[in-house]
Amino acid sequence: MIEAPNFEYKYDLALWKSFSARLSTAILLIAAGVFLAALLTYLYFSEEQVKEETAVKARTELHDAVMAMRLQAAEAEARGDTMGLAEYVALLQAVKPYKHSFTLMTDSARQLVHVGDTLVQHCTAAELQSIVGAMGSGQSGMKEVFQGARLSLLIYEPVQKRGLSAAVVCSRVDILSSYKTLIFYGVVAFLIGLLVLFGCCAVAIYRMVKPLHLFADSAMSIADGNLDTPLPEIKSEDELLQLRNSFEYMQVSLKQYIEDLKQTTATKEHMLSELTIAHDIQMGMITKDFPQREDIDIFASMTPAREVGGDLYDFVIDGDEVFFIVGDVAGKGVPASLYMAVTRTLFRNLASNYQSAANVVREINRAIATANEQFLFVTLFVGVLDLKTHILTYCNAAQNAPVLIPPDGECQLLQTEVNLPVGVVDHYNYEEQQVTFAPGTALLLYTDGLTEAVNPHRKLFGEERLLACMETCREQQAPDIVAYLQQQVKLFADGKEQSDDLTMLYLRHNERAQNVETERHIVLKNEVAEVKRMQTFLFSVCSELNIDDATYRSINLALEEAVVNVINYAYPKGKRGHVEISSRVEGNRLLLTIKDSGAPFDPTQAAEADTTTDLRRRAIGGLGIYLVRNLMDDMKYERTDDGYNMLTLVKRFR
Repeated sequence: MIEAPNFEYKYDLALWKSFSARLSTAILLIAAGVFLAALLTYLYFSEEQVKEETAVKARTELHDAVMAMRLQAAEAEARGDTMGLAEYVALLQAVKPYKHSFTLMTDSARQLVHVGDTLVQHCTAAELQSIVGAMGSGQSGMKEVFQGARLSLLIYEPVQKRGLSAAVVCSRVDILSSYKTLIFYGVVAFLIGLLVLFGCCAVAIYRMVKPLHLFADSAMSIADGNLDTPLPEIKSEDELLQLRNSFEYMQVSLKQYIEDLKQTTATKEHMLSELTIAHDIQMGMITKDFPQREDIDIFASMTPAREVGGDLYDFVIDGDEVFFIVGDVAGKGVPASLYMAVTRTLFRNLASNYQSAANVVREINRAIATANEQFLFVTLFVGVLDLKTHILTYCNAAQNAPVLIPPDGECQLLQTEVNLPVGVVDHYNYEEQQVTFAPGTALLLYTDGLTEAVNPHRKLFGEERLLACMETCREQQAPDIVAYLQQQVKLFADGKEQSDDLTMLYLRHNERAQNVETERHIVLKNEVAEVKRMQTFLFSVCSELNIDDATYRSINLALEEAVVNVINYAYPKGKRGHVEISSRVEGNRLLLTIKDSGAPFDPTQAAEADTTTDLRRRAIGGLGIYLVRNLMDDMKYERTDDGYNMLTLVKRFR
């Protein structure tokens, strides 16, 4: 939960915590620093100027004294007299440019002959040597002597009589005394200016911060849901007015947004409720009761990527035939789930009646393609496993090739002929395939949500990884295998949300006790292509009865002639119908009954075919019935009261 900021403090406290206060203080300090640097620079150059002015004054007085010495010395020579050292010193002592100034004089031997202050007596030998050296150079000049607090200015000039040199020393105290007042008033002016500047900044900051706190109070009220909170009035044409206008626009926008959000939320909740119901309905349609049989081990699961998905699986067990399907509807969401429901319903209605993988897919395709206004298509894999003959018949409509797990061998992808997806073309001729499915063989059907699962590195789970996983878990039971694959996909995805539905169906054909049934049946459509299914059915029956090959071939030829005759002539051209074949055993006799609802026809009353006439002159027809009569031991016909033709063929096999 987000905590509201605390604005419960006085404006004077907020004044110094605000950004504007800190910014203004920084500007104030920078301005003060610049001012102080300018003042110090001025004082420094003023000191140099004062030193120059001191030098000029002291130099002038010293020069006047030296000129007076020279003049008196010249006058004394004119009188024939000599000027004494004391007279030179007396003239030099008159030089006093400052209060603490004193004079020096050296002779031609560079010895001090006059010292006007005791300071020279306490100086070091190096300092004394520097002074005497400068004065004894015979040149006039100026230099700083002594150090520290004794720092002074030495001005010297030669007298040119008797090798004398005169000098005056001006103290640093005297030099700076002329502008001490300037320094004092400068510092006072600086402090006063600093205080005035600080006061102006404080007033400006206060006037700037106060409206902002009013805005803060309004914002807090708006955050509490009071969208009609009045905003402070701003009379100045500046950024604060722009801020107020922005707040006002925000209030209006928030009102509109909340109103739109309420409507959107209500709509979304309604849709979510409907999707939840749709999810429950869809998951309720999925088969969750799996048979507990010795001859098959079957399990399946479907995990939608959204609330509802477009994948499907189902199976129907009719006697010793297992019909199963796995499909994937193109697209996601509700439209895909509706097509999924329709496809599953069609499969359940067609599986028991058409008994052929290709026929089931053809009928599903016709039903979907004729009313496919949304142009959605479905990829399917439909299989029919005969547990008696161990034959798997399947039709692949652009679905992923299943994984075939033989009892002794490596896992591999089942070889499939790829047909068009269901719903694309109305009258597409789907082809089916057959493979021996010996006991111990297993099959894994899946949708692309398995092999196309993506990890954070954008890599696919892939078929190679799937085959490797199947090798690892191939000895486990069907529910454990499906759960293991789901776990491997989850680990591979590493938290990345999958965008496609994941459906798997695992089927294993197990050994079982061989119990020969006395009666079996199969239903065919009135299509010539159904003859293959009839042959497979008959082969299964004869294998269980251990009928020899010669007898099987004669029965097969006779049954094929009779069935083809019904397919071609029992129903009007273009009309769809069915042919049901049932078998039963009575002692050493095999009875095959052919049942149809077509036009009445009794082959037992048909005339015998003339086999002696030349083929070019013989009438067309009759040979099929002739073969049936000669290949079978007996043939009986009955027209039932409910409109069915019942033709029974009898053959002894022992």
